[in-house]
Amino acid sequence: MMKALLVGIGGFGSGWYRRLRNQYSELLLAVADTDENKRAKVEEDGIPFYTSVQEAIEKERPDVLLNVTPPHIHKEINHIAFDHGIPVFCEKPIADNYEDAIAMVERAEKENIPFMIAENYRAFPFVRKLRKLIEDGEIGSILTVDGVFYRYSETAHPDKTAILEGLIVHHFDLIRYLTGREIGKVFAAFRHSLNIVMELQAGITATFRCSVRSKGKHTDWAGNWRIEGEQGCLELIDNQIHLTKDGTTTLIDDFSDVPAPGPFTEFLQALEEQREPETSAKDYLKNQALAHYCRESITTNQTIDTSASWGYGPMIVRNFYDMEFGQPSVSHHGKGMTRGKRLYSREDFDTPIMFLGYGEIPPGASIGYHGHREDEEVYIILEGTGLMTVNGETRQVKAGDVILNKPWWKHGLENNSDQPIRTLIFEVLKESAGK
Repeated sequence: MMKALLVGIGGFGSGWYRRLRNQYSELLLAVADTDENKRAKVEEDGIPFYTSVQEAIEKERPDVLLNVTPPHIHKEINHIAFDHGIPVFCEKPIADNYEDAIAMVERAEKENIPFMIAENYRAFPFVRKLRKLIEDGEIGSILTVDGVFYRYSETAHPDKTAILEGLIVHHFDLIRYLTGREIGKVFAAFRHSLNIVMELQAGITATFRCSVRSKGKHTDWAGNWRIEGEQGCLELIDNQIHLTKDGTTTLIDDFSDVPAPGPFTEFLQALEEQREPETSAKDYLKNQALAHYCRESITTNQTIDTSASWGYGPMIVRNFYDMEFGQPSVSHHGKGMTRGKRLYSREDFDTPIMFLGYGEIPPGASIGYHGHREDEEVYIILEGTGLMTVNGETRQVKAGDVILNKPWWKHGLENNSDQPIRTLIFEVLKESAGK
């Protein structure tokens, strides 16, 4: 049976304590909290209680740790768990600043320790349904996304922008989750409310307005949203979905057809299936990055490029001069032997590009006249001259020429000079052909 250590049972932690006992009875539970006054109640429930996280780990040997401590303690507790190789489920933010958050995520990834954030807004059934409607093409391609969030807090935080990490990271996550796109630029301004304008991939624009000092009607925690598409509009208002299409508005309030596991359930399933959880800390880092960039925008009054936070990995560079040639071969029954280097193969691309290669055709040799099927192929002549034949038409080509061969066309290239022809060649498969 799996054992969980819940660290912190004040505030959010008390809710997690009740939830774990009521909804996850299959778990063995232990609790760590610095408040000794909480011991009696916890032990009365038959649950081990510790005031030291280190002692709790050493004695209980938990399989997972839930970090529900105050935000300024998250970093310390997470690293204690990592020191023991324990998977962590953490409330946000994972660290006080973006730099510490990056270091924490990198450590977990390097040491292969599962690390997940309780991004609960995307787990709401109505949010899942909203995404499904978008994925099903109900409004066509998304054009704009506009969100608002209004609440009133009696406590005025000395740092007004603290709501970026404490609250709006959830809404950044919703924008990314619903659109399936990353946010590439942000401009933020804070007057009486926080106003953010965003540019997303695929030309989508988004706005978000937030106030926690609003005297008017409050929104629910997920906020209210209007998503305009090429063929219709979806609105999320007070946790209900309104679809407007062809002049007719339909209320959608049945969400039973979409699976909506809670965040901790998703964490446990990911551990069991040995996969990255949906709201992994690595993915969450993109949301905390946006909070960081919004603060920078407020300070500088400038639009900030956020693409460095997308986490797509290092720049991919391959030099065809440095790579080794493959074995010389006859190309498509042509004359003599040609040689080449495969720079990128199909598995390197996310789009239907088949390959990108560098090739050399010695004097007197050729790529034989041949045809393809449902693909397009492009020859880029880097050096040399030769005879290119496309669909029976032959002409002299030279350095700088780019020759397009469309699906089902025939083509061949012969070197009729005394110098090698050096080329780049790439092939793109029609999307329908690969299905």
